[in-house]
Amino acid sequence: MLPSGTDLWNPVTKTRVVIVRTAAESGGRELIVDWIVAPGERMVAAAHLHPGPDGVVAERFELLAGTAGYRVGRRKGRGAAPHAWDIPCNIAHVHPWNAGGNAMHVRQTIALAEPDAKLLEGVQAFFETLVALSQQGRADRKGNIRGQLQNALSLYELLLPGTYLAGVPRRLQEVVLGALAALARRRGLSAYVAPRAWSPNPLDEHPPTS
Repeated sequence: MLPSGTDLWNPVTKTRVVIVRTAAESGGRELIVDWIVAPGERMVAAAHLHPGPDGVVAERFELLAGTAGYRVGRRKGRGAAPHAWDIPCNIAHVHPWNAGGNAMHVRQTIALAEPDAKLLEGVQAFFETLVALSQQGRADRKGNIRGQLQNALSLYELLLPGTYLAGVPRRLQEVVLGALAALARRRGLSAYVAPRAWSPNPLDEHPPTS
């Protein structure tokens, strides 16, 4: 896992990803990541949810620059910076997309009531892996990993049981992804793939790293 301050570049979505605060630095209570997304691009598009007590906030998004569109449950939202919104546990949602003509800068915060370093480290590892696979041409503009076995392995080992796809029974996801993940491991695949460090790109805004 990469330390805070690490600056990554996803060439597929033209997005900069900056690790602001890690689980290790917060005692397993918090993960903060900045996303700077080019016009016409988006963060991961798949609808998903985070299990937990009803009414508890699973994550928070703060729009620091630009205009964002997003979906929480059946409600679509749109806002211009400064703007913020919460994602409750058990509610299907879609991460923000750039709805404006300039770079969108969003800060994503996952704060836990009880420490769970493994869960937060898995989420960070998934973000890093998605960037790495994008750099290798193995992920698309919607954040879908190409290759059924790699996709299943990364989802199963890095995100479950803290994140599930929306609209598919959780137990079914566990069984199917678990079986595919086992096959992927036997074929020598790894759930985590390390990304290359950031290199210059067309976006003109650099997010804060503290």
